[in-house]
Amino acid sequence: MINVMVVEDDPDLCGSVCRYLSLVGMNVQRAASGAEMDALLKDFPADLMVLDVNLPGEDGFSIAARLRSASKVGIIMLTARGQLDDRVLGLTAGADAYLVKPVQFRELEAVIHSLTRRLGESPAEEKRDSREENPQTWGFDAPSWSLITPGGHRVPLTNAEYRVLQTLTASVARDDIAAALGKSVGGYDDRSIDAVMARLRRKVNTATGENLPIRAVRSVGYVFAAPVEARSYQAS
Repeated sequence: MINVMVVEDDPDLCGSVCRYLSLVGMNVQRAASGAEMDALLKDFPADLMVLDVNLPGEDGFSIAARLRSASKVGIIMLTARGQLDDRVLGLTAGADAYLVKPVQFRELEAVIHSLTRRLGESPAEEKRDSREENPQTWGFDAPSWSLITPGGHRVPLTNAEYRVLQTLTASVARDDIAAALGKSVGGYDDRSIDAVMARLRRKVNTATGENLPIRAVRSVGYVFAAPVEARSYQAS
């Protein structure tokens, strides 16, 4: 069953949305503000938020950004603010979908199911996350420009690959990665950075059978999601 939190200060609309979602089999909780939402989330493990923008106190954009920085919860903005700037602001803040009032409840239901499927993890991803709860240490051998895997494999790196991996251990921002590649801020193509990451993953996996723990951080860049030691290693 999908756990949905509806954050809406119009009691009639909020009641109607909650009743409909309950009737189609969802477990629904309601809140009229960000503060009330925070209090309810302590005991309600929401899978997805349906979030208004014009709320008393903290507005929906701020709430979305705060939720996104702390969790992977699905966020659907449901608001009367339908201008392009508002849509862009909502999606940039972390919303996964942006719906404009009035909305047909069947459409909202369809978006919830679509988003829930998209956010659901495959068995392979669950196994990967379980393994990474206790990540093993990787290493960089500066004199030989090599990556040392937890299994002890040595992967030779190009100068650019070595600098990118070093940067990832300290930063997630695309601008920093671009700088490591010798590109100016704004003077690079996001797809070229994505291609570098894909090549690095394939290179390490092909050479060692181990998965390089590079994780994408949405709207920001990448991070090396494992402990790293930068020191010299004796060649085996």
